[in-house]
Amino acid sequence: MALTLTDVRRIASDVAQQQSPAIDVVGVTSREGSSSSAEVIFAIRDRDTEPSRVVIGVSRQISEGECRGAVRTRLSERLATR
Repeated sequence: MALTLTDVRRIASDVAQQQSPAIDVVGVTSREGSSSSAEVIFAIRDRDTEPSRVVIGVSRQISEGECRGAVRTRLSERLATR
């Protein structure tokens, strides 16, 4: 059974708060043309700049634990390249 967009948002919010209180989930949407994956949009509040946005893709055809790991890995990778 696929994770719902609500599930993905909850998981992404948990992971974001574990990474930093300055990261918020702005939204989660189905990836264009796919009902089995989602895009998660994060806002990162930096002290010196306007909030920036980070978008990651994640499959919805995985377990909650796998989704949590995928969000954590992809978010960490994107934050490292900022």
